Amino acid sequence: MDQVNQASLSKESSRSILRSMSRFLSGTMLSRISGLGRDIAMAYAFGTEASAAAFLVSFRLAHLLRRILGEGCLQTAFIPLFEELRRESVQKAHAFYIHLQSTLFWILLLVSTAAMGALGLPLSSLDLSPGNREILSYTLFMMPSLVFICLYGLSASLLQCEGSYFLAGASPVAFNLAWIAGAILLRGFDVEQAMPYLCLFIILGCFLQWAVCYPKTKKLIPHSPLTLFSFRGIQPDVMRIVKPMTLGMIGIAATQINTALDAVFARFASLEGPAYLWYAIRIEQLPLALFGIALSGALLPPLSRAMKNGDLKKAAALYSSSIGTCIAVIVPMTFALVFSGRATVSLLYERGDFSAVSAGETALCLYGYALGLLPSVTVLLTAPVYYALSDYKTPALASGYSVVINSILSAAGVLAFGFGAFWIAVATSLSAIANALILSCSLPKEISFPWHAYSAKFFRALAHSLLYAVGVYFLLPDPTGSLTAGTAPSFTGSLYLFSLHLTIFALCIAPLWYRELKDLKR
Repeated sequence: MDQVNQASLSKESSRSILRSMSRFLSGTMLSRISGLGRDIAMAYAFGTEASAAAFLVSFRLAHLLRRILGEGCLQTAFIPLFEELRRESVQKAHAFYIHLQSTLFWILLLVSTAAMGALGLPLSSLDLSPGNREILSYTLFMMPSLVFICLYGLSASLLQCEGSYFLAGASPVAFNLAWIAGAILLRGFDVEQAMPYLCLFIILGCFLQWAVCYPKTKKLIPHSPLTLFSFRGIQPDVMRIVKPMTLGMIGIAATQINTALDAVFARFASLEGPAYLWYAIRIEQLPLALFGIALSGALLPPLSRAMKNGDLKKAAALYSSSIGTCIAVIVPMTFALVFSGRATVSLLYERGDFSAVSAGETALCLYGYALGLLPSVTVLLTAPVYYALSDYKTPALASGYSVVINSILSAAGVLAFGFGAFWIAVATSLSAIANALILSCSLPKEISFPWHAYSAKFFRALAHSLLYAVGVYFLLPDPTGSLTAGTAPSFTGSLYLFSLHLTIFALCIAPLWYRELKDLKR
C-alpha cells in the first residue's frame, strides 16, 4: 500500500468524518437553499396547476435513471472500487476513471436517444388524453438532461474520494439557478405553453451542474476533454464495476420506482396531487440532504478504506459514531417537520398562484413524509456498510421489499379507499421503516447496529423534542400555523410565525446539539 494511503487511513476517525461532513454540509446547504428558491419560484409562478403537476411528474420520469447511472448506484459502486485500485496504484485508479467517464457518456447518449424514440412513438401514433400527452411530451423534451446529470454523478464521486466535498455538494446551485431563471422568465406565459420551454432550462441546468465540476476533476486527473468522446471499448477495470452496479441497480431502481409510483398514484388521487407531494418532499429532503446525505457521503470513502484494509474495528467505530449523530439530529428535525410544518409551508409557498388550500394539502403530505425521515437517514448510513463489504445484494433486496410494500399500501389507499395524496406520503414512510429494519438487522456481528449503545441518546433526543412540541402547542397562539382559514397570509405574518417556531426550537434543541458536538470532538 502507498505510504500516503496508510497515513490517511490512520488519521481517519469520527472527528475526520465530522470535518468531511461539515464541508459537504456547507456545499449542500447552498444547493438546498437555492433548491428552496427554485421551489418557491415554481410555486409562485405556476402554483399547483395541472400542467405544472404534469411537468413535475415528467421531471421524475426523465430522471428515473439518474440515480441508477449517476448519483446513486454509480457512486456506491465507484467509490469502493476506486479506493481499491488507488491502494494498488494511483495511475491505475486514474486510468479507470478516464475510461469509465468515456464509457458512461456513450451509454447515456444511447439510452437517452432510445428513450426519446420510445416516447415519440405513442405521441405520434396513439390517441392520448391531454394530461398523458403532456407528461410524455415533457419527459421526451427533458431526456437529454440525463447525460449531463449522470456525468456529474461520476465527477462528484471522484471529488468525494479526493476530499473535495464542498464542490460536490454545491454544484447543484448552478442547476437550481437555471430553473429559477426559467420560472421567472416564463411566469407571464400560460402554464401549458410555458412548460415545454422550461424543459430547455432543465437541460441547461444539468449541463451547468456537470460543467462546474469538470475543471476540478480535470485538475485532479489530468486528461484531454476529447477523451470523453474517445470510446475504445470497455476496459477490464471498468468491467469490474458492472457486477456491483448491476446488483446496486436493483436497490436504486426500486427507490426510483417508488418515487415514480408516488407521482402516478398521486395523479390518480387528484390532478394536483403530484404537486402537493413535490413541494412537501422538497421540505422533507432539506434535513435529509443536509445531514443524511452529507454524513453518508462523508462516511463511504473512509469506511471503504477501512474495510479494504481489514480494520473492522475502525469501520464499526465510524459507523456507530454516524448513527449516534443521526439520532441526535434527525429526531428533533422529525418533530420540527410535524409541529412547524404548516408554518414552513406558509412561509415558503403560500403566495402568488399557490393557494391556502394547496398549502394545507402540502402540509398534510409533509406530515406523512416526516414519519420516514429517521428510517430514511438510517438507510443512507447503513447501506454504505454493505457497499464497503462488496455486498450489494442485501441493500437491493431490502429496497425491493420496500417497493412492494409502498406499491401495495399506495394502491390500496388511493384506488380502493379513495385516500388523497397524504396517504402516499405515509405509505412511502412505512416502506422506508421496513427498509431500515431489514438493513439494520442484517448487519454482520462485527459491525452491528448499536441498539443498546444509543438507547440513552435516543431518549435524550426524544425528551428535548417533546419539550419543543409542548412549547409550540402551548406558547403559540396558532400552533398549527394555519393562520386565517382560507386566506393567504402576508409574508410578514408568515415570517413572524415561523420565527416564533424557530426560536422555540432553538431554545429546546440547542443544548442537545451542543452536547453532541462536544462528544464528537473528543
